[in-house]
Amino acid sequence: VVIANGQILKAQANPYMCRDRPIAAFPWDVVPSRFWGRGVCEKGYMSQKALDAEMRARIDALALTTHPMMAVDATRIPRGDKFEVRPGKMILTNGAPQESIMPFKFGQVDQISFNQAQNLQMMVQQATGSQDAAEMAKGPSSDTTAAGISMSMGAIMKRQRRTLVNFQESFFKPLIKKTAWRYMQFDPEKYPSKDYHFTVVSSLGVIAREYEVQQLAQILQVIPPQSPAHGAMIKAIIEHMNVTSKEKLLAVIDQMNQPNPQAQQMQQAQAQAQMELQQAQTAVLMAQAEEAKSRATKYNVESELMPQETVLKYSDQDKDGKIDDDFQKKLQLAQQLMAEDQWNVQKQEKMEQMDLNRRAAEQKEAERQTLEQMISSSDDMLNQVTVDRGPVQ
Repeated sequence: VVIANGQILKAQANPYMCRDRPIAAFPWDVVPSRFWGRGVCEKGYMSQKALDAEMRARIDALALTTHPMMAVDATRIPRGDKFEVRPGKMILTNGAPQESIMPFKFGQVDQISFNQAQNLQMMVQQATGSQDAAEMAKGPSSDTTAAGISMSMGAIMKRQRRTLVNFQESFFKPLIKKTAWRYMQFDPEKYPSKDYHFTVVSSLGVIAREYEVQQLAQILQVIPPQSPAHGAMIKAIIEHMNVTSKEKLLAVIDQMNQPNPQAQQMQQAQAQAQMELQQAQTAVLMAQAEEAKSRATKYNVESELMPQETVLKYSDQDKDGKIDDDFQKKLQLAQQLMAEDQWNVQKQEKMEQMDLNRRAAEQKEAERQTLEQMISSSDDMLNQVTVDRGPVQ
């Protein structure tokens, strides 16, 4: 349908295959009821205009605050003299010069204009999604932390990725689909009609590559060199870098990751030798354990036979093969002495317990007498006190 000045000029059925409009547009910022939306320049227009006004006002003020000016008393200057300030000029005054001439300044440029200019510049960058190249070239300052840099880089990456995704979904994919449909409709022999699904694959920008390389480098610091992931991380870092010898470096890394037959054989031989050494050490330790076990058995047998040998040695003094009569008497006497010693120990313990009980009783008796004396003294003091009630009103 074509309408002009409120009248329909043309109306016909859609001649295209998928009944779509052959129009593909990309609004950078979607605005309701506006086909083109809001562009990058339009978003940063007001902030840039305010920034220009701020800088122009500052430049205008510099003309009044930078160049020297003089305040002169006209009655103190000779008649007809053209007053101007230049190097080597002699200035004539009627009277003291300090009373008739003085430097004059309108003031100083307000420092707040610097802060306002920086804030406005930041607003322009936020509105347009750009990044100041001069600020990035400075690098991190002394008071900038790694976390702060990562956060700022993350915000930049988010804006760029949002723009890229919006461009792909709103413009690039519809454009490819509509173009394919037109080729299928008007040149079906070369482009047969089929249901195609298009996938847009884009490469990372310089800032995104640098950001991912920083993250991979931080992860690489906590991975040991012997780990299999160490080589994969190095390979990923090199793949993200824009260097001329990237292919050679990747080929060298792939060659290093390939197994070496000679190295494998040497490793197998070393592993086998290590295993044999461990087996020999285990056999030696087991033999030492068996020897210690047999020695312990020998000591147990000797400890069991020693009392019997002692009895046989000391009970048969005349070597006739029979236990002597006096040996039995000695055994009985030893048992009696042991019983007497045990009785003496019990007697001593009873005496000590009785002594402790007696001391405790004496201490309690002393405490009771002290308490009685305190009570009697308090009674005497109460008896000595007289209470004067005074006359009854």
